Amino acid sequence: PKALDKFFCSGEKLVFYVGFDPTAKSLHVGHLLWIKLVEKLQRAGHKPIIICGGATGKIGDPTWKSKQRVMINEKIISENTELILEKLGQLINFKIGGNPARLLNNYTWLSKLNYLDFLRDFGPLFSVNKMLAMDSVCNRLEMQQHLSFLEFNYMLLQAYDFLHLFEHYDCKIQIGGADQWANMISGIDLIRRKTGEQAVGLSLPLLTTSNGGKMGKTNEGTIWLNQNLTSPFNFWHYWRNVDDHDVVKFLKLFTILSPAEADETIGLISSDKINKWKILLADKITTFVHPGADLDEIKSMTLGIDLNLDTPMQLEDVLVLANLAESKTASKRLIDGGGVKIDGITATNYKQIIKCDTLISVGKKKLIRICKKQEPF
Repeated sequence: PKALDKFFCSGEKLVFYVGFDPTAKSLHVGHLLWIKLVEKLQRAGHKPIIICGGATGKIGDPTWKSKQRVMINEKIISENTELILEKLGQLINFKIGGNPARLLNNYTWLSKLNYLDFLRDFGPLFSVNKMLAMDSVCNRLEMQQHLSFLEFNYMLLQAYDFLHLFEHYDCKIQIGGADQWANMISGIDLIRRKTGEQAVGLSLPLLTTSNGGKMGKTNEGTIWLNQNLTSPFNFWHYWRNVDDHDVVKFLKLFTILSPAEADETIGLISSDKINKWKILLADKITTFVHPGADLDEIKSMTLGIDLNLDTPMQLEDVLVLANLAESKTASKRLIDGGGVKIDGITATNYKQIIKCDTLISVGKKKLIRICKKQEPF
């Protein structure tokens, strides 16, 4: 922390980097925390480097994994890289201003390494004792799970990435998730041993929801940034439907609030304006990730149903009231078939009492929200 504070308090415009391995066709909402941090540091005048792990993606990071990643071939890596870079180009400023982000692929330099030269020049600078003591490695070994030599070398390659960027681009800061900490430390140590200079890592915790779940994970799977994998409609409703206790945290992390707006979020959990802020959160993040999304159309697909809170209603009755089922019998058939979800969870109880601000979905596009009487949607 002291070294990081010293860097940021120096007044120097710093170069920092964050990397993404193309192990899937899309980044997911968990990556948004890094992307928004890049945006905020860039606004402050610092210079981002975005690394696409064309080389490291071939190996797969073993950190915090209970088993070895499935190997993917070069064709898939190339396709994934193209899709991820296309999305990053929409989310990060690579063109405008005095400090546009720089996009690099670590395959450019890692593919040129001679193995014998690498062992001779860098092997003595890595401590196997320290590497074995890292949680990411130690946990696998303690559980007697297979850790391949291929995976073990990932730490060396990421450390070399940091050294390469330090020497060629004056990059002094690496940003990554908490699961990258061991790799970041290895890079910092390598830079110190090789150059005698100081570099630092900025670790971000893996973001969880108030109930302890991993952010971006739902019963239906991951919430992706690629609209072909997660539609803007479902993306917006993911944020619209976050738990009340997560709204303030997500607003501060993923939006840029004015001082007045930030003040208004104090005591938000007990406020009757919670729905206003949920919609604001969903609007801002959806517009950021999907600039072409028609928010009015998305909201028009969600029907607000007034419910008198003095008369609790059962699920089977609400479906009929909302014209989602013709009768109670039809309601039961929908529920028995697993076609009805309440706040994203498949419903099984016909008699479940529906509360205010509950989201009920039938199929993929029929969605209603139960509102307080006379509350506009």
